[in-house]
Amino acid sequence: MIALSRRQFICGGAAVAALATTPAIAASGIKNLPGGKTEVSLAANKALANVGGVVELSIKKYGKVAVIRTSTSAKGFAVVNLSCPHAGVIVQQNNGGWLCPGPRGHGSEFGLNGAVKVGPANSGLKPIKFTATSKAVIIA
Repeated sequence: MIALSRRQFICGGAAVAALATTPAIAASGIKNLPGGKTEVSLAANKALANVGGVVELSIKKYGKVAVIRTSTSAKGFAVVNLSCPHAGVIVQQNNGGWLCPGPRGHGSEFGLNGAVKVGPANSGLKPIKFTATSKAVIIA
């Protein structure tokens, strides 16, 4: 067994913590489809290959949304509107979930899937209908 110095222990812990939260990235490989649908290519968005992966994009009829990988199944995704239901502020990814930031936001916290964890918001981030295949997520 190797003895670690306090510095090595703290630096190692910080590295693990940094890797534990994968930040949302801007989506690429986006196609606008007939009927107002939007297709997000899985091949072009490698973050969605792993559970907990997130990509963000703006869709005219919804505003800013996130596509989240929730399980390894072909349909294991969630799509949520990133506007806080309480303050209307765009939430930011924070500690494996979402935070309604100040000064306009009131600090509501949401799980990665959009479920409310800490108020003052009394409802989660609005889910958006979608279909998923092995190649793409199609947002209605």
